[in-house]
Amino acid sequence: MNYKNRYDQVFKRVSIDNYAQFNNEIHRQMDALKQTHYSISKEYQTYEFDNIQNEDLHDRFAIKYKNIVFDCQMNLPSSEKQKKTLFVIFSGSRNDGDPVPVFKRWSYYPFCDGYVLNIADPLLSIHRNLKLGWYYGTKNESYIEYISVIIKKIQSLLGIEEKDLFLFGSSGGGYVALHLSYYLNNATHIALNPQISIKDYKHILGFCRTLNLSLEDKDPLRRNETVDIICEKIKTNRFFIIQNMNDEEHCKKQLFPLMKKLNVDKLAYGMNQVNENMLVWVYDLNGGHSAQGDQVIFSYIVYMAERFASDNFRLLSFEDFLFKNVSYIWKDRRQY
Repeated sequence: MNYKNRYDQVFKRVSIDNYAQFNNEIHRQMDALKQTHYSISKEYQTYEFDNIQNEDLHDRFAIKYKNIVFDCQMNLPSSEKQKKTLFVIFSGSRNDGDPVPVFKRWSYYPFCDGYVLNIADPLLSIHRNLKLGWYYGTKNESYIEYISVIIKKIQSLLGIEEKDLFLFGSSGGGYVALHLSYYLNNATHIALNPQISIKDYKHILGFCRTLNLSLEDKDPLRRNETVDIICEKIKTNRFFIIQNMNDEEHCKKQLFPLMKKLNVDKLAYGMNQVNENMLVWVYDLNGGHSAQGDQVIFSYIVYMAERFASDNFRLLSFEDFLFKNVSYIWKDRRQY
C-alpha cells in the first residue's frame, strides 16, 4: 500500500542555513502537493470496444460501445508495484462554462495507487443543457451497464482482479459508483455525498423532461433501486460512504433511508463500520452538499478504501481516533 506516495514525492528536506529560503521552499512544496493545474489533450483516438488493446489505455481516448462514445482519461502507475489496482472516477454535475466531456476530480490521480481511469458521462455531451446526467442512458439502455462492461474489459487487459477495483464519485458520480455494484461482485464502491435514490433528488424534474421519462415507472434495468441493490450486494461488495452532516437533504433523503434499510439506527461522528462490508464517514462542514474536501482529504479516503479492501478488515481503534481527529481538523481548517 503506497497511499502516501504523493507526499513522499513532494515533501523533501530543505536546508535551514537561510530561514527565508527554507520558508519559501516549504511553502512551494505545499502548493505543489495538490497539482491543481493540469491539461487534458483535445486530440484522441476513438476505439471500437472489440478492438481496444492494452497499449491504447493511456492519456485521452474514447471507447465506442453499442454506438455510444465513452470519453476516457487514464493515468498510468508510476511504478511496477502500483500495477495491481484500478481506480475509476466518475463525474457529478458540471458548472456553467465547463467544457464537455467532463472529467471532474482528474487532478486527484496522484493520490491513487495504481491505474486511474476517469470516464465522462455521455449524456452531458448528448444533451448540452444537462448539468447532471447520472450516466443514466435512455429509457431502454443503461449507460451504467455499458460502463460495467467497459470496466471489465479494461480489468482483463490490465490483469486487475475485481477485489482490487475501486470506484469513486461524489454527488451524481457517487450514485454511479454505488449502482455499479449491481454488475460487480467483489469491488469497493466509494461515494461522497451521493444521491443514492435519484428519484428523491430535488432537481430531478428537469432531467426527466430532457430525457422524456418518468422515474416513477418500473425500470427493468433497476436504475431506481440502488438502495435495494446495495442491500443485496453488501454480502459480496464493499461500500464506503462519506457524508457531510450539514448536507441536510442528502442525509434525510439519501443516507438515512439506506441506513434504516440496513437496520442501522445510529451513526457517530467520524468513521463508522456499520456492517462487515460498509463504512460511513460522517464529517461536519459548512457549505452543505458542495463542501466535499480536496486532494488532501481524498488521500485519507484512498487510505481507508485500500485498508477496507484488505483481508479480514476491522476498523482499528487508532483509525477511529484518526478519522474523528481529521474530521475535527477539517472543520477547523475550513472555518479559519
